[in-house]
Amino acid sequence: MPSSGSQKIIDWSLVIIINFMWATQVPVIRLIGDAYGPVTIAFVPMILSTLIFLPVLRMENKKRQIKMKWRWKDIRYFVLPGLIGVFLMQYLYTVGSQMTLAANAGIITLTIPVIVALFASLLLKEKLNIVRVLSFALAIGGVLLTSLPDISQASFKHGNYLAGNLIFLFACCCCGFYNTYCKLLVDKKFTELEILVYGSIIGSIISIPLLIWIEPFHFYSFIHSDKLALFGVLELSIIVYGVSMLLFFYILKRMDVTQAILGNYLLPFFIGLLGVLLLNEKISFLMFLGGILIILSTLMVTIYENTLLKKISKNMK
Repeated sequence: MPSSGSQKIIDWSLVIIINFMWATQVPVIRLIGDAYGPVTIAFVPMILSTLIFLPVLRMENKKRQIKMKWRWKDIRYFVLPGLIGVFLMQYLYTVGSQMTLAANAGIITLTIPVIVALFASLLLKEKLNIVRVLSFALAIGGVLLTSLPDISQASFKHGNYLAGNLIFLFACCCCGFYNTYCKLLVDKKFTELEILVYGSIIGSIISIPLLIWIEPFHFYSFIHSDKLALFGVLELSIIVYGVSMLLFFYILKRMDVTQAILGNYLLPFFIGLLGVLLLNEKISFLMFLGGILIILSTLMVTIYENTLLKKISKNMK
């Protein structure tokens, strides 16, 4: 058994590894964008990862001595997370990643804690205070800063960064909704793995007709496509949607959610670094300023909210 200090090093090392795995999603989507359409990139990895998770859930339920069966009365709980948090989020995430810079996408991911705070006010009846409103305004300002023409020097063939940034921001909104709604499902005694698998099943069921209709999916041509593109899809399926989530669930059993989520601050760095190394992107001054604004907005709701509220209340007296 490792000592307490050694275990903490292992746990935080896993947090860093998990966030690096998540960071690979944006550059990989960009790299394979010419080989497959956005619908294929968004949903084929999701369907494959769902198939990976089903036996894992079965083993988990066996350990807990729970018979695995689809509970039809529970479907209603997973329609919204499956539709918004899986189906819509994956599609918008993919389209947004293809229309903006990897560094921009990395910066915008930091808006998720702010968005979660807003949805928590709506869905969990947590109080919407001035700090949360101001933090959201700061986050939007940061997103707009990263969209200004100064970033046109980067080597990206599509110039409409504002559209890409906004689409990616909507994807983050879907993610924020999903994270908040999952709290409601956990309160109903569903496990994190059940929420992930059942939501993914709903998302997969919705996506299959779309694949057939918009981008007819041919398995033969898929497996005989460019090796880099095929590797990219497998990386998304196994590493980004599979291994990283299993490691994340493991970490959640060992540390607080707040601690685990702090690793998300590494995402802009990792995504930006991969964008520079793999996509020859450049980091502009306005992107840096936009990132600072978004980091400040996130710190306001994750660490300093109570402190700021006390100061505001004291000044108003």
